[in-house]
Amino acid sequence: MRPLTQSRSPAVFVTAMLALASCATQDDAALARRRPATVSSDFESGNIGAVQKLDDTEWVLSLRDDNDNPDLPDSWRTWWYVRFDDLSTTAPTAVTVNNNVWPYYYVPVYSYDQNVWHRFDEAEVTQPDASSIKVVKQFAQSTVWTARFYPYTLTDLDNYLGRCKPSNYVSREVVGETTQGHPIEVVTITNPSVDDAGKRRIWLHARTHPAETGSSFVLEGLIDFLLSGDGDAETLVSNFVVSIVPMHNIDGVVIGNYRTTPASENLESLWLRDPGDPFRLTPDAPHEVQVLHDAIAATLQSPAAIPVTMALNLHSSNSEPDTAPFFFPHFGPAALGYTADEVALWTQQLAFADAVEAFYGTGRIEPRPAEGGPSFVTGNFPESWWWENTHADVMAMTLETVYGRAGFAPRWVVPDDLRALGHALALAMLAYHGLPVVAARTQPEAPRAGSARGLRFPDLYPPALEFQLKAE
Repeated sequence: MRPLTQSRSPAVFVTAMLALASCATQDDAALARRRPATVSSDFESGNIGAVQKLDDTEWVLSLRDDNDNPDLPDSWRTWWYVRFDDLSTTAPTAVTVNNNVWPYYYVPVYSYDQNVWHRFDEAEVTQPDASSIKVVKQFAQSTVWTARFYPYTLTDLDNYLGRCKPSNYVSREVVGETTQGHPIEVVTITNPSVDDAGKRRIWLHARTHPAETGSSFVLEGLIDFLLSGDGDAETLVSNFVVSIVPMHNIDGVVIGNYRTTPASENLESLWLRDPGDPFRLTPDAPHEVQVLHDAIAATLQSPAAIPVTMALNLHSSNSEPDTAPFFFPHFGPAALGYTADEVALWTQQLAFADAVEAFYGTGRIEPRPAEGGPSFVTGNFPESWWWENTHADVMAMTLETVYGRAGFAPRWVVPDDLRALGHALALAMLAYHGLPVVAARTQPEAPRAGSARGLRFPDLYPPALEFQLKAE
């Protein structure tokens, strides 16, 4: 076949091409009219409330309560995760997120594929008032996912565990199912060539509150380190059995809740102890709490039980941008009237928090409060159960990651920073137990008490409220 240019004059050819281009432009415009920009949240962990579309380049989104339950506390309404389709790539899109209940400025994240995530630039994010955030950005692609913080779904967890370095150090056991039938797993890591008789056990669990995704990145960092073959890692897996429940409230994660199960249960504060036998839970304890409790209890009651010395409860907290991750220690020093057993737990918790900061970086863990308080004793938290049954024999404590700059100012925290925190947790476990650590520590500072970061909202800083925020 002869080329087109040989059968027609150049002028005819150019005219034909211009006509085709004009048709294509008209077709594209018609297609754009047929496919207006849309927003959706009907995917794993997706969540948004009311959606107001002002035009194809301007949206107002409003947060909703978990399960659309207005009886839940306002402070539990914070997670959002949406997908935009057919956005303009030639003009900025403006998205206002209303109904925020915390007055903090924050910078959300976005992705074009749900795999690679980016922070918006601070110049693209403003805070019109204490209850809203506005993002204005010209996106490079027409399909965009945006979220309050880096999402981490059940699929993400399954993919991560599936690609973990193959090792006979790792075992996975399904210890129960959620109410909606998702398997709850315990991932156990230890060196099987070392006799368990001389080992101790460390328990960790995460994602009791579904959208507190920072804890999942921390666990990735911890697990990656334990399987790395590093000398310090080998010391840890040779002396300990590390048992991890990486996702406790799976049903809540899947449906996109922030804090509760699909039944609007806050699993964190429903470890309902049996008054006659506080080792057991009452039948009113939620199913998922019972599954985790039974997995822990089975290891404590085994004929060849490995002594448990530490139990870490991993969460994430809304906070001011420059708040660093922090711990919830309990009780306080003897000078404030605490008993010897209470002082022992307080001292152990401070020692561990200090060690974590030493390996993570000075200023990257919030200063410890002058007193933790006893309020958790009468609550129904996991730490309350541990204290009732083991007192200071098990150092049980909550670690809260945060969503802001998190000690890395001027930049905002990213998942690799949280994975590094998991690495620091592992090294601190060795130091806490008096085992040698090869890794270098940061230079220690003088002891500090209370936050020294000039918070704008000190009354909302969680350690100042003891466990009130967790108890809601």
